[in-house]
Amino acid sequence: PRLTQVEAEKLNKLREAEEIVMALKDQIDSAIASQRSQEFYDLDQYMENLKIMDVWLDNILAPYYPSQLTVIGSQMQFSPYSSAEVIDSFNHPEENFFYDLYQQWYLPGILQEDIDIFGISITSVEQIISGLTLAYLVKQNRPEIHITVGGSVFTKLVDRLENDGSPLFNFVDSFIVHEGETPLLRLVEHLRGDGDLSKVPNLIYKQDSKVKVNRPFAKEELNALPTPDFDGLPLDLYLAPERVLPVMGSRGCYWEKCAFCSIPFDHMNFHVRYAENVVDDFKTLQEKYNCNHFFFTDEALPINFLRTFAAKIVEEKSDVQWTGELKFEKSLLKDDRMDLLYKSGCRKLIFGLESYNQRVLDSMKKGVELSWVDETAERCMKLGIAMHFYLICGFPTETPEEAMDSI
Repeated sequence: PRLTQVEAEKLNKLREAEEIVMALKDQIDSAIASQRSQEFYDLDQYMENLKIMDVWLDNILAPYYPSQLTVIGSQMQFSPYSSAEVIDSFNHPEENFFYDLYQQWYLPGILQEDIDIFGISITSVEQIISGLTLAYLVKQNRPEIHITVGGSVFTKLVDRLENDGSPLFNFVDSFIVHEGETPLLRLVEHLRGDGDLSKVPNLIYKQDSKVKVNRPFAKEELNALPTPDFDGLPLDLYLAPERVLPVMGSRGCYWEKCAFCSIPFDHMNFHVRYAENVVDDFKTLQEKYNCNHFFFTDEALPINFLRTFAAKIVEEKSDVQWTGELKFEKSLLKDDRMDLLYKSGCRKLIFGLESYNQRVLDSMKKGVELSWVDETAERCMKLGIAMHFYLICGFPTETPEEAMDSI
């Protein structure tokens, strides 16, 4: 029979892949080893390593064509924005490579464990198909296990889960939305106790064919939380020579006025962990995991928090390096605050610049003046603090000339 166009493309891809995979057999191991060595800091070598890995992944997964996997994400014909298509991907393991990956490498170990609750965190759209494929496979093999899904993605979809009677409840027993530390603990307690899920904060579940949403949603008391625990993670398998761990100074955004931003939809009111507690977190994680590099997960680090944190780090002479995301603020330029950040180990700052045009910034309600941007950038360069700028091109009413100001 005559091949379809897609079948013909897949056949050609398989033929090419066989040769390419063999040619890269030694290079891929060298590239991985290079990423875990000091060569990681050589930009040309770093980019070459990523190129080799991307080509390797593209060809080793040729049997799943047209699906693709790269070092930064995956792409399939199935849309993660459609529940029907996500579920349909489970029926097409010839394209959903996560299906075989889990079946072969992860599911056997999971099923051997004596567990009654299984949690999956989905924090980006790209993780929806991979995360829910795992949930589906676990539920198919162990239907008695309670599967709960958390993460910011489904926090944005509360209304959809509640009103559509989502088919996702066929293999997910509950969703924890907004903040999850206390809700997860309460879920475990009630599942192993009275079974009354109505007492679990921030939980969405199905009962008697009806979707239940436990409102009002609760936020955590950040200063009551312990230092994060990363036991069990294969920290030495990451593709970098140094361990880097995430830390949290605050949740939500203290500004919450940007016209384009979705952060207010998946965070409760802005709240902060005491800087002294975060310094203790650094010390604990540094000692426990032999880690000197940290990444703040905050949406926008508050300047007053940073000032107190940095002063405490310098006072205790902690040998750490860190990076985080900031909003341009005039208060950052006061006194010697940026010098203090550098002395505390700050080596990179990520800024939501969005536009280098004052009219567009004002339209975005950024609350930023370009003079602050200029002076902050100058000080960062002088101190040796690397910078990363987020930009938005095509904001409503932005002209081509205004867009070029940013470029």
